[in-house]
Amino acid sequence: MLSPTRRRLLGAASTALSLVVAGCSSSEGGQDGPPPTSLGPTERTTHTESPPTTTEAATEPTTTTWTPVDDGTADPAPTCGEKYQSIEPYWVVQSYDPLAGFELKLDSQSISIGERFGATLTNISGEYNGTGNRRKIDIQYRSEDGWHTILGWEEAFAGWTDIGVGHDPGEGFRWEFPFTQEGISEAVNRRLEFHACRPIRAGEYRFVYWGVTTELAVEEDYETDYAIAAPFTVVAE
Repeated sequence: MLSPTRRRLLGAASTALSLVVAGCSSSEGGQDGPPPTSLGPTERTTHTESPPTTTEAATEPTTTTWTPVDDGTADPAPTCGEKYQSIEPYWVVQSYDPLAGFELKLDSQSISIGERFGATLTNISGEYNGTGNRRKIDIQYRSEDGWHTILGWEEAFAGWTDIGVGHDPGEGFRWEFPFTQEGISEAVNRRLEFHACRPIRAGEYRFVYWGVTTELAVEEDYETDYAIAAPFTVVAE
């Protein structure tokens, strides 16, 4: 688990919009294109979609009111095998609604085990806006005693990078993968030594992105990393 000082540095890095170039929605490598390329302290992405026909379409902001989440914290996975140790989530889900100028939407709020999962983070602020890198994600499962991450990592994992990513209005990140233990492990393990700790079972889940910089985080001097999330249900095949 990273120290508060480390978390503060990570939070400050994601606000450094002057260090980044506009990003766009794209899948992890192998889907809609390769992942963003690291350019020293910045991360650059390319935009291939047709531009809006009017300036108003590109800059019109969307209201980002949000409702607080009562159970925003999560515990580590109960077990993660011999090779991996569970992540200890220090990020807190602040809202399921648009947050910090971003909206997180799922392709479907109910999927079957093995079905393809898709999530999109979009800048709806109406202006250039920044996040951390695309790998600041978590997948959490709700059990009788609360939320748990389902992800673990190798002990050698040193932490996330401090890269900030800028997004023009209407742009952001895209994630896609089969919702199975193997599919999740392959999706999150392309850059980091992540692994889904157990086979997927039916139940309540939420997809979490903790790379946004919220007003609450700034007010608290980045002592806590707050996240946006999207809940969904997994049903048996």
